[in-house]
Amino acid sequence: MKIAVLSRQPDVYANQRLIEAGRRRSCGISIVDPLGLPLVFAQASPGLRQEPAIGFDAVIPRFSPRWQRQGHALLVHWQARGVISLNGAGAISAARDKLHCLELFGAHGIAMPKSASIETQCNASDLLARHFSFPLLIKQHGSTQGRGVERVWNRAQALQRIAELHRLDEPFLLQEFIAEAQGADLRLFVLNGEVIAAMKRRAVPGDFRANAHLGGKAEVYAPQAQEIDMAIKAAGLLGLDAAGVDIIHSSRGPLLLEVNASPGFEALERVSGVDVAGKMLDLLISRK
Repeated sequence: MKIAVLSRQPDVYANQRLIEAGRRRSCGISIVDPLGLPLVFAQASPGLRQEPAIGFDAVIPRFSPRWQRQGHALLVHWQARGVISLNGAGAISAARDKLHCLELFGAHGIAMPKSASIETQCNASDLLARHFSFPLLIKQHGSTQGRGVERVWNRAQALQRIAELHRLDEPFLLQEFIAEAQGADLRLFVLNGEVIAAMKRRAVPGDFRANAHLGGKAEVYAPQAQEIDMAIKAAGLLGLDAAGVDIIHSSRGPLLLEVNASPGFEALERVSGVDVAGKMLDLLISRK
């Protein structure tokens, strides 16, 4: 089986682990830059199945939100030509639309921190006064690995940062800061409707972001039934085969923070001992 990993970072841990796991399964794994391939169209012969694009049987999309437009277009093109994808183009697009996620999860009763989108500067002050206390978080839509998420401590600081982001035409959300979590959150890895591994992450002293890329410490975690149900439900609502679901503990119970359609798993494999890369490939192989 020939599998493409759509990524602009061939040397990152997840991609190298997929290559290693592929060798053990006699799969050919290639790291493919989504910006480096053209979209080639050809008319199919009547009654004949289209051949998979450029010789791949399956694809694992691992492009970042920065390259969403190009990666989405290529993935749609390949899927239309019979390539099996671990996470379809539509599911990835839905997961990266933060406003859509808020509406979807809220409509299905999934508890989340209070969040809001501010489309114009003129209503920012009133919205802050009526709906938020401080500190609060400002999360850019393209945030990843904790970057693009900042904590603001007062109304003046919030209004200044909101004005800056509007000038930059950078979309963002305001989100309630969960102080009682004390800089810790959970990452549950959902694969094919099942939580296969989980970890608890703790931020370094002085920070509130528990991401491993920012120095957060990880430990293996046995998720509770409510957390498992939340993670599986959130991934399923988005139609994701594989997802990293982030959950935070609060005084009112677990809250869903985010669903990542292209999750890293270096820290997760290290602390849990679960072969995440191998399980991803086994799922793709089973669908051939």
